[in-house]
Amino acid sequence: MYENFKSEIATQISGLLGVSADIIELAIEVPKVATLGDLALTLSRLRLKGNPVQLAQKLASEFQLSATITAATAAGPYVNFRIDRTTLTRSVLQAVHTAGSQYGWTSEGAGKRVIVEFSSPNIAKPFHVGHLRSTIIGNFIRKLYKANGWEAISMNYLGDWGKQYGLLAIGFERFGSEEQLVADPIKHLYDVYVKINKAAEEDPTIHDAARTYFKKMEDGDEEVLGLWKRFRSLSIEKYKDIYAHLGVHFDVCSGESQVGEGMERAMKMLEDANMLVEDKGAKLIDLTKYKLGKAMVQKTDGTTLYLTRDIGAAIERYETYNFDKIIYVIGSEQDNYMRQFFKTLELIKLPYADHFQHVNFGLVQGMSTRKGTAVFLEDMLTDSKEKMHDVMRANEDKYKGVIDPEHTAAVLGMSAIVIQDFSAKRIKNYEFDWGRILNFEGDTGPYIQYQHTRICSLERKAHVSINLDADVSLLTEDATREIVTMISQYPDVLALSFRTLEPCNIVQYLLKLSRAVSSAWQTIKVLNQPKELAEARLLMYASARIVISNGLTLLGLEPIERM
Repeated sequence: MYENFKSEIATQISGLLGVSADIIELAIEVPKVATLGDLALTLSRLRLKGNPVQLAQKLASEFQLSATITAATAAGPYVNFRIDRTTLTRSVLQAVHTAGSQYGWTSEGAGKRVIVEFSSPNIAKPFHVGHLRSTIIGNFIRKLYKANGWEAISMNYLGDWGKQYGLLAIGFERFGSEEQLVADPIKHLYDVYVKINKAAEEDPTIHDAARTYFKKMEDGDEEVLGLWKRFRSLSIEKYKDIYAHLGVHFDVCSGESQVGEGMERAMKMLEDANMLVEDKGAKLIDLTKYKLGKAMVQKTDGTTLYLTRDIGAAIERYETYNFDKIIYVIGSEQDNYMRQFFKTLELIKLPYADHFQHVNFGLVQGMSTRKGTAVFLEDMLTDSKEKMHDVMRANEDKYKGVIDPEHTAAVLGMSAIVIQDFSAKRIKNYEFDWGRILNFEGDTGPYIQYQHTRICSLERKAHVSINLDADVSLLTEDATREIVTMISQYPDVLALSFRTLEPCNIVQYLLKLSRAVSSAWQTIKVLNQPKELAEARLLMYASARIVISNGLTLLGLEPIERM
C-alpha cells in the first residue's frame, strides 16, 4: 500500500545518512497513532552512532518536501511524514478495488508449502464446542498462509485409534442398540461412551478389558476391527456434514490408524539414538534433563501410544509432502506433550526437525465428554440460527428482501459464534456461556455483517456507479479521513496477524472499521448528493465493504449482502 511513498522517503534519507535505502525502508512503518503522521521512520532500528533524538531533528529539517510528501517532523527518535491527502486517498481506494479479494495479500511465501493440521476430533464422539476452537483457528491459519503466498495444505488427523475404542466397543456390548445406532449413530455412541466411563469408575477391570480389546485391534483381529471400522465410517460421514455447515475444507483426511511403517522406523530411530528406557516391560523416553519428564512410547503389551504414532506420521508426511513447515493446532493442555514430541524429533536428528510448530489455544471450560456435559456444536448452531431468524423476522420489510432467510440466519449465527471466540487472544480460556454466545448486541459478528449489508444496499440503491477516477479531494471530513486511514492499515493488520497467528487482530480491526462506517453513515451521505461528491463517497464506502468482506472471509465466515 505505502511502498511507493516509503521508497521516496527512503531514497532521500539514504542520501542524507549514507545508509542503504533498502535498510531504511524496513524501518519505515505506519505509526500506531494516526495523528502523528502517515509514515514514521524509527531511527533506533538503524543502529546508527550518535543521539537518535538529535538525528531525527536534523533529518526532519534537511528533508526536501514534495508534492507527495508534504511534511516531515521530529518526535523523539522518530521522523514522522505526512503524505498529500488526495494522493494517499486515491492510492488507497484504487489499490483496494484493483486487488479486490486479494487486497493486503503478499507473495512472500511463494514456492513454500505448509501443512496445517487442525480439528482432529476423536471418532464416535459428537463434535462439541471444544473441537470448534481447533477447527476455526486452523482454518484461519490456513487462509492466512495462503494470503501470504504459501501453498497451504489443510489436514484433519482423526483420533481413530487407541484404548478408548476398546472401551467404546465393550460399552456397545453392554449398552448398545443396533436400532439407535442406525437412527442416530453419533449420539448413541456418545451415550454409550458416557455410560461405560461411569461404569468403569465403579469397576476398574473394564479398563483392563478395553486394553485387551485394543491389543486385538493392533494385532489385526478382523472381528474387532470390523466393529471399529463401522464406528469410524459412521463418524466420518457425520463430520462431513458438520464441516460443510462450517464451510471448512480439508485437502487431506487421515488418522492415527493410517500411520504405516513410519511407526516402525520411528522405534528404530529411537533405538539407534539410545533413547529408549525399559520400565516394567514398557518403553519410555527420558526427557527429564530437558525438564519435560518421561514419555511412554510402547506399553507392556506392545501396543503403541500417541508419541510413537506422531513420530511415524511426521516422517511419512515429510516424505509425502516435502513441507517447509507443519503447524499443529492443538489446545494448551497438550503443551508439554508437544514439547516432548518436538524435542524427540530433534534428538533423533531428523534433518527437518525445525519445520514443526505448535499453535495452541485456551480451553472452553465447563465441558467433558466423559461426564456427558459437552455442548454439541450442532445444538449451538441450531439455537444461534433460530435466535438470529427471530431477529430478522422482527423487520418484515427487510425480511421480505432476503432471498434465503434460513441460510442467512445460519451464517449470522455462525458469525456470532466465531467472532465471540476470536475476540480475545487464542491462549485465553473461557467458560462456555450460552447467553454470551447468543448475544447479538454490541461488538459481535452480526454487527460486522450488518455494516457489510448496509454498504451492499447502498451500492444497489445509489444513483451513481463506482468510479475509480472519482474526485477524492472532496473527501474532506474527519470521518472520511478516519475510514480511509483504517482501510490503508488492513495490509499491516494482515501482516501482524501472520506474525502472531492471532485472529483477534483481524476481529478488533473489523469491529473498529465497522464502528467508523456506522459513525459516518448519518452525516456522510451518498443518496441525493451531487454526482461528484456521491461518487467519491461511494468509492470510499465500497472500499470499506471490500475490506470487511476480505476480513470476514479470512476468519472463515461468509459475508452476506442482505439481512
